[in-house]
Amino acid sequence: MRGRRGRRWTGTLLVVAVLGMGAAVTAGAYDVVEHGEDRYAGQVMDRYADDLSAAVTDRAGRYGETVTDLAAAVGAQSDLRGDDFTRITATLDAVRLPGAASIDFIVPATTAQVPALQRHWRGQGDRGLTLKPAPGQDMHEFVIFEHPFDGVDIAGADLAQRPAASEAVRIARQSGRLAISPAFQLIRDDNLEAAQRQTSVTFAGPVYSGLGSDAPDVFQGWIVMPVRGQDFLGQTLLDRGQGAVQVRVADGASALATVGPGRRVPDDSLTRQRVVTVGQRHWDVSLWPTTQLLRATDRGLSRFTMAAGIALTLLLGLMTGMLTGSRNRALQRVDEATAQLRDDISRREQVEATLRERERELQDLAFRDALTGLANRRLFHDRLTQALAGHIRSGHRLAVLFVDLDGFKAVNDRLGHHAGDIVLRTIADRLRTGLRASDTVARFGGDEFAVILEGVSVPDDVRTAAERVIAEVRAPIDIAGGPARVSASIGIALSGSGATADDLMREADSAMYAAKNAGKDRYVAAF
Repeated sequence: MRGRRGRRWTGTLLVVAVLGMGAAVTAGAYDVVEHGEDRYAGQVMDRYADDLSAAVTDRAGRYGETVTDLAAAVGAQSDLRGDDFTRITATLDAVRLPGAASIDFIVPATTAQVPALQRHWRGQGDRGLTLKPAPGQDMHEFVIFEHPFDGVDIAGADLAQRPAASEAVRIARQSGRLAISPAFQLIRDDNLEAAQRQTSVTFAGPVYSGLGSDAPDVFQGWIVMPVRGQDFLGQTLLDRGQGAVQVRVADGASALATVGPGRRVPDDSLTRQRVVTVGQRHWDVSLWPTTQLLRATDRGLSRFTMAAGIALTLLLGLMTGMLTGSRNRALQRVDEATAQLRDDISRREQVEATLRERERELQDLAFRDALTGLANRRLFHDRLTQALAGHIRSGHRLAVLFVDLDGFKAVNDRLGHHAGDIVLRTIADRLRTGLRASDTVARFGGDEFAVILEGVSVPDDVRTAAERVIAEVRAPIDIAGGPARVSASIGIALSGSGATADDLMREADSAMYAAKNAGKDRYVAAF
């Protein structure tokens, strides 16, 4: 009886020990995995913050360059007239400059100068010009010539009635370079419903005559581009954020653009803040993670680890209790059976891990490029065939880009194959991050890459993507402290009625060779 009682107590203590050890291991594993998830999610948020800040800076920079170029073109006119301004701005519209409301030529004047100024510019082609000075102001900035994108004409309006716009033109004149206003509401939006008004800014570039000549530079006025913030940045933030983050771009307390896809995760540790400088202004870029980002970073793995650990702990405790509670077996045989069971579990896990590893290796060999991790030619062809079938049903179009690196052989010969591998991996990473998540990027071998762009609305979307790829590839690549440079020759084929995957690949390949023959570092579209 004592022996049985002793064995029963020993079995109970063993079960308690197994449960306690299992709980400790489970808690430790959960803690390690959770910290790993937090660290990885933070790294992803940092990448999105840097990428989106760069996108905002780049977009504002491109609009600023447009204003600066227009100011130089207007200043180059010896006797500016209305038809000159129309000719200079004729190629610009809301499609090329999303969010821009108009391009305006502004001149300063005091109240006493208004009649003479009005007569002068009427004589320069704007016969119906009527200047409307803001009351209570002695200095004015009048809209003389205007190229509206939204159908609203405010020629003759005085920017002095909007202190934020006046501040931008004054800073531009004082500094002699581009300036961006604080956030405000455009004069042209006064007649809109409150819900339709957007927080806006104005890009202002000073216009000087005499540039490039021996004559002294003379200030003439400003080229001004009013921009509605949400239309200007909203789509860019949404595209670059890929639905994984919510973003807000603000000028001080005023939000210029906000995108809020998905559901925000209330985790302050993952909130990111950046400050970008554009046109002598500082904009705040704020990012918050969404549930989509956490799903993409395997955020639920820690909970799965805990659940699996608890289940395994309970299972081991139950099995240990059953083994130790057997009245007809000796304690030694119980120990041997437990050891055999543990060994069997360990071997089974090793076999399963080996099988999973072999399965992953086989899949990678079959469908992935070993050097870059991109899809290979076989997987690319399969996805293109499937995408064509889907686009035929939906009525949409897709495009195929063949990308061949220019100058890669020179890098390989000069710096060695290791440097060539670095270049290929870097280009692969740039293609992955520079295109949409829905696009397929593949390496065909050597220095050849291919891209499937799905859901193409208009051909200009494809050209824009090709220009972005050329710019990404052209950026120098650091190898052992020195820059290596390559460029891209791109051939583009656009799906059409009856086109097969082989047809598109053949057309894109031919167009790529045409791009090379035309001088490289460019694209040729086969449509």
